[in-house]
Amino acid sequence: MSRIDHHVWSQQPKILAERCRGLALIWTPDVHWFNNDWLGPTPHIHEDATEIAYMAQGQLEIEVGGSKRIYQPGDFILMSPYKYHNYWHVGDDPVCFFVVVAPNHKFRRLRTTDFTPDMHEGDAPYANVFTNDPLPSNEHFLTQKVTLQPGECEDLRALAQQDRVVYVVAGTAQVRMHTLSGALAANQFIHIPASTRHQICNVGYEPLTYISLTITDPDTAHGTELKEEA
Repeated sequence: MSRIDHHVWSQQPKILAERCRGLALIWTPDVHWFNNDWLGPTPHIHEDATEIAYMAQGQLEIEVGGSKRIYQPGDFILMSPYKYHNYWHVGDDPVCFFVVVAPNHKFRRLRTTDFTPDMHEGDAPYANVFTNDPLPSNEHFLTQKVTLQPGECEDLRALAQQDRVVYVVAGTAQVRMHTLSGALAANQFIHIPASTRHQICNVGYEPLTYISLTITDPDTAHGTELKEEA
């Protein structure tokens, strides 16, 4: 696994949409919290929202609910609603940490006080993308690891009520959105709004592996049921 230029990686556009928000966080060993998180050291919970995270580089010790664990490169973590989480840098490498929260409640994005005992219970489901274990999903995220062989494409699709976030783990993807098309390299990501016709193809010489996050509509009770437009 090649080393990530964390300065370049962190300059990727933030996701800030009605259904979700996300960004590429970095944490270098010389600071006490994520370098590009404007909130500063902020243990918190999300009310009625889920946070997913992908450890692209480095190590973090993360407390979620009643668990505390050191996460390694390739680990994909699901932090359920109302579960306390806090972070500590581990080791000497800069951390590259990709996070997405959904739904994006505009006026209650996180709570930093008044934690109750149940918020310190439970565990965080996780899996490593470099194994065959399925990635965790819940009512806010349908998560899939997808591998396409050279020349292979997904079906052209448009999800009627679900946004989608695609994060490339390895290989080179060509992403088509309506009349626009562009390449995504490893450790790059894109947000695809609901009803946007899109397609992902492997245009490289090696297998393409990416994480696909289908994000439910905040007002859709069964949002993980994929509803595709004709």
